[in-house]
Amino acid sequence: MQELDGKVCVVTGGAGGIGLALARRFRLAGMRVVLGDVERAALDRATDALGDGVVGVTCDVTVPESVDALRDAALDRYGGVHVVCLN
Repeated sequence: MQELDGKVCVVTGGAGGIGLALARRFRLAGMRVVLGDVERAALDRATDALGDGVVGVTCDVTVPESVDALRDAALDRYGGVHVVCLN
């Protein structure tokens, strides 16, 4: 994939550290981002900092139903996903 502008990515562990750094880079490239993280307050801060085009979903990757909800949120909001970073 050469062009990232307008594409959609999902980043788990996206409220801090490497996940947040990935999300920032994807946003700079013009991607729409779905962040998943277990920490709601940190997730809210991250989505606020990244601005429009970012959705935060509380997600515990050790719980299959939680991961399903993350997937469903991404598909409901954007209709598809182009990049998944399981951080």
